[in-house]
Amino acid sequence: MKIAFLSAHFPPDFIGGGEWSTKMIAEGMASLGHEVYVFCGAEKDADEKINGVNVRRVRALRGLWDKPLFEKRKSSIMAKCLKKYLDDGFDIVHAHDFRSALALSMLNLDNSFVTVRDFAPICGTTNNMLSDGKSCDGCSWKNVLLKCHRVKEASLPRKPFRVWQYKYNLDFRDQSYKKIIRHIYISNALKNRVASRMSLPENNIVIPNPVGREWLSNVDVFPMAKNIVYAGTVEQYKGIGVLLKSFAKLRKDVSGVKLTIIGSGHVEKYRKFAESIGVADAVNWTGKLSQDEVRKHFDQSFVVVQPSIWEEPFGRTVIEAYARGRAVVASNIGGLKETFKDGTGVLVKPGSVDELYLALKKIVSDKENAQKMGMLARNYVEQNFTVENIAGKYIDFYNLTHQNHS
Repeated sequence: MKIAFLSAHFPPDFIGGGEWSTKMIAEGMASLGHEVYVFCGAEKDADEKINGVNVRRVRALRGLWDKPLFEKRKSSIMAKCLKKYLDDGFDIVHAHDFRSALALSMLNLDNSFVTVRDFAPICGTTNNMLSDGKSCDGCSWKNVLLKCHRVKEASLPRKPFRVWQYKYNLDFRDQSYKKIIRHIYISNALKNRVASRMSLPENNIVIPNPVGREWLSNVDVFPMAKNIVYAGTVEQYKGIGVLLKSFAKLRKDVSGVKLTIIGSGHVEKYRKFAESIGVADAVNWTGKLSQDEVRKHFDQSFVVVQPSIWEEPFGRTVIEAYARGRAVVASNIGGLKETFKDGTGVLVKPGSVDELYLALKKIVSDKENAQKMGMLARNYVEQNFTVENIAGKYIDFYNLTHQNHS
């Protein structure tokens, strides 16, 4: 098949895990013998071939990077730009982020697909989260004005513009996603949350994100040091405060335990908090790291922790930790819960300092059991989340739904 992927960004230009998943899936399809093209925004026009994938970086598509007040107008401009590239006999045209999906919907193609990676179909901010980190139950005026985390964090002059942006564009998003009649969701948790506020097309499926081949390379010897590693944004809704409080309790019971926090965000705020509770000397703040550096930290860990309060759409850190043969302690919520495998760690109640403390203590106090959990985790990923496995599921969905529609 000749397949077109649409993505606002494409590695090495990326915002988060979604772009890396798009890259892996494209490369997986190419390895299966399909002709894959990616069209993305860029600072300047460039054509290249990356691991069998034809990548066209288009300066005019930088508009997909914007956060416009009027999404319909911007999407119309992007659709006109895309059209000249998509009139080239593609069997499949597939949007992999919501800005690309909005533009694709305006072309009314009968071979269009979208992967839904966030809450954009039902939420103006894309992450469906209130200021306390909990899930939002809808963009009511009360929620947007008083509880929306993006509105609350904005400066006073920006607040009215954000309120307008989030409320005004929701109807357009709803209509746009309904016009693309084939949806792929990265978790059942995400699909069910979207379905609670928007009718889904008949042709929808859940296909998880893959884990990169480099994550499944040979794993180093299990470390002696009792290192706990967190990787992600350093924010309240990610449970950083809960993690630090739990770690403070753990230090009193387990000698030599260390905590590494990888990521950017409100680092100084939480560094000061760590000092106030007496754990600053045992916490390593690395800032944002490359994938290779994150992988090295995972290899040096006893356990990887994901204590989110927020309903994450997918548990990428969970499957990456599994791929390195490490046990995981994660919040029992959303995509984290769904990617978790029994026997590979512990699920805890979101926001519970005591449960997180006990789970971490259980794992760092028993090296042999931690190693067994890690071996089971690695095997689980190898069987379910490889690039080839996930790319094959995409191709199967293309064949099933597009041929039936034709």
